[in-house]
Amino acid sequence: MAGNGWSRNAAPLCAGAVLGGALVLEVFVVLFQLRQEDGDGHEHEKGQPFPSLSLVSLLFLLGNALENARRFITASPSTRGVMLAGAGQGWDYCYSCQTHVPPRCAHCFSCSVCVLRRDHHCTLLGQCLGYQNYRYFLCLLLHGAAALLFGCLLNAKVVMLLQQEGSPVHTVLLLVVPWLMLLIGQVSFATFIYAFVTDVCMVGFLFCTGFLLFHALLTLRGQTTKEWFEGDRQYNLGWRSNLQDVLGERWYLVWLSPFIASPLPGDGITFQTRKPKCEPLAKSRDY
Repeated sequence: MAGNGWSRNAAPLCAGAVLGGALVLEVFVVLFQLRQEDGDGHEHEKGQPFPSLSLVSLLFLLGNALENARRFITASPSTRGVMLAGAGQGWDYCYSCQTHVPPRCAHCFSCSVCVLRRDHHCTLLGQCLGYQNYRYFLCLLLHGAAALLFGCLLNAKVVMLLQQEGSPVHTVLLLVVPWLMLLIGQVSFATFIYAFVTDVCMVGFLFCTGFLLFHALLTLRGQTTKEWFEGDRQYNLGWRSNLQDVLGERWYLVWLSPFIASPLPGDGITFQTRKPKCEPLAKSRDY
C-alpha cells in the first residue's frame, strides 16, 4: 500500500521536475538569444555580460515551487497516525474508515482515508489538500505563477524580435495559433518553439493565478471549498487569525521560502468558531 501511494505521489512530482528543468534550459537559450540581440535587432558586443540575475531569479522561483510541491505531497493531512479520542460535538461517523471523525474532516475515496480539514483532492499532485499542507499549496501556486509569467514574457520578447520584419497581425496569429502558422510554412520551427512555450506558460500562469486567487479568498474567509458552497462561515475569526490557522505563526514570511518554520496553532481536530450574534430581545408592550 505504501509503495502504491509513493508511486502515485512521486510521478507528478517527477513530471513537474522534468518540466521545470526543461523550462530552465529553454529560458537559458532565450536569455542567450536576448544577449546577442538588442531591442533593435542588432547584435551585442561579445563583452556583454550574461543576464545572470534573470536566470537566478527563475531558478529561485522554480526551486521554491518544486520544494513546495514536495512538501505538499509529503505533509499528509490524513488521519493516519492521529489519535482521535472519540466522538464529540459536531463529530461524524465515517463508514469507510469505520471511525468517528472531527468537524471539517471528510473521506477521500482517491486516497482511501479521511483528511483533516479537507478541501479537495489535487489530481495533478496526487494528494489531498487539507490541514497540514495548505500552506505549501498556496506558495506553490504563487511561485509557479510567477515563474510561468517570467518565462512567458521572456519568450514573447524573443518572438517579437524574430518577427520584426512581419506585420503585427502575423505576430498575433503566431502567438494565438502557432501550430497553424507552422503547418502553412509561415514561421520557422525555432520561432514556433518560442511561440508554443509562450502559450504554454501563459495558460499555466492563468491556471495558477485563478486557483491562487480563489484559495486566497477562502483562506481570508476561513473556509474550505465545501463550506464556501454551503455558505458556512462559522470558522471565520478575522483575516489575521484565518491566515495564522492556515499558514502558521509566521504567515507573513512563509511566502519567501518553504524552509521557513511556521508552526500551525491548532491540531486539525478542534477548531475555534466565532461567537454567534445575540439578537436583542423584543421589548414587551403593555396594553
